[in-house]
Amino acid sequence: MSLIFSASFFLLWRHQRDRRFIAVLSAAFLAISIGFFLQYFTLISLTFSKLVSNLLLLLGAVGLAAGTFSRFKCRPRLTLVYVAALTGYVAFAWFIFIDPDITTRIYAINFAAGAICLLITAELRRSPRTFHLIDKLLLGLLIVFGLGCFIRPILAVMIEGPYTSYERFHETIYWTTMSVATSLFLLLIALLLVTAIALDLMDQLKRESLTDPLSGLFNRRGLEEGAEKMVRTATLHKMPLTVVICDIDHFKSINDTYGHACGDAVFAAFAHCLRDFIGPHHLCARIGGEEFAILLHGANAALGRLFAESLRTTLSVMSLPCLPDERRLSASFGVAEWTSGEDLYSVLLRADDALYQAKNAGRDRVHVARREGSAQDAPSRSRLEDSAAAKG
Repeated sequence: MSLIFSASFFLLWRHQRDRRFIAVLSAAFLAISIGFFLQYFTLISLTFSKLVSNLLLLLGAVGLAAGTFSRFKCRPRLTLVYVAALTGYVAFAWFIFIDPDITTRIYAINFAAGAICLLITAELRRSPRTFHLIDKLLLGLLIVFGLGCFIRPILAVMIEGPYTSYERFHETIYWTTMSVATSLFLLLIALLLVTAIALDLMDQLKRESLTDPLSGLFNRRGLEEGAEKMVRTATLHKMPLTVVICDIDHFKSINDTYGHACGDAVFAAFAHCLRDFIGPHHLCARIGGEEFAILLHGANAALGRLFAESLRTTLSVMSLPCLPDERRLSASFGVAEWTSGEDLYSVLLRADDALYQAKNAGRDRVHVARREGSAQDAPSRSRLEDSAAAKG
């Protein structure tokens, strides 16, 4: 069974070479399968087989730990896992060569495996990653099996008494319960890890479908999905919500004058600046060309204008290696506050019209749209409407 899991993870890794932890998991299951093979078949001598077998089993446990840590993208203290494995193996060797005792060898290997499982759970709980149901099931399985590695051999020895020889050892309560528990553990952890890898891949594909590859920000689809949640929250809690649309001034002339490489550098610097400004509670997306939309959660039009002015000022003093010192980056901004009951497209239209007016007024400035329904708010045909008409 372990060989099948090893082959399965290997095939998964061949199609996802960037996820090296899958290859580590494949190697871990391979080591475990060979380790169990040597528990049943003697290689050279019984002592040599036991030494190699238990070494491979502990290496497999360490590999499972390393692969699981890598999947959670945390920086664990693997040293503790190494110490637990090494301590267990040294104790196992001691009670083979120095003070021969089968029962103590059983305790040494089982306690080491249990310690590794519990160390994995302790380290993973420190991970900043959001835990989904599959992750919680994985942690629960590790805890149950880890505790079982301490309890199960103690109970077996209490029932059957100390083991003095390997004769009919594979028929003992200890071996039967260990084989069943370990087989179930390997089966469940392999299924959970495969499911987790599949879910990770689905999440990655979803993120890619919502992300603009050039800027690293949301695309229009990502904006729409995120905006729906923000509008629901604003409606439920009666909180303000403001849209800011910004556009890099004279971006085409930068491309034409200094080359597309410089244009890409300007674009990347602008997107990076936006990411730094918005923080975790707001939303930013590229909605076309060099135009970006920002949704400010809990901000009214006044705060939206302050945000835009701060961003505009920051851009004006930003130095870019590809641009001469006298050429500074600038952008124009349109600000519109969402009103209760207004749909996203409507508030985007008003913000875009405000941006249009800022461009017509000379660029490098912020213009705030009138609230929806105002008599003075009679926007001219905006670029969003032109785009929608062209698509229609």
